[in-house]
Amino acid sequence: MKLSVCTLLMVCCSELWVFSSSSMTEAPPPPSPGCDAMLAFSSEVSSSSEGNGNIHRRSLSPWSWRSSTVKDRIPATLWEAECSSSFCSSPNPGQMDEHNLNSVPVYQNVLVLTRQPNGPCYTASYRSVAVGCTCVWAKTNQI
Repeated sequence: MKLSVCTLLMVCCSELWVFSSSSMTEAPPPPSPGCDAMLAFSSEVSSSSEGNGNIHRRSLSPWSWRSSTVKDRIPATLWEAECSSSFCSSPNPGQMDEHNLNSVPVYQNVLVLTRQPNGPCYTASYRSVAVGCTCVWAKTNQI
């Protein structure tokens, strides 16, 4: 009987030791977080500028296009307007430019996705992009 009680105690203590030592080991690190949203892009293309032709050259406040490309961004290439002059052109051919009218860029916020470092996920943000130029009255000190 003594032997069986000792054996039983030894088995119970061994099991307790195994259980407590296994619970002391560090838990595996949690899996890296995945992307928390899914975006779907339409393959349909619609352009509201059809028929405008080379409006950037025909404007009284003409501009040229400059591209900026970033590999880990969607869209990778953004096109920005740069006003060709500080002043607006005269609507009448042969007349001098209108110095009381300034040519200024018009901005629009554009949604861009930027790839997060070392992963398949993207961060969405807005970027202010010059999309054209327009004429405004020059600022003066007169009231």
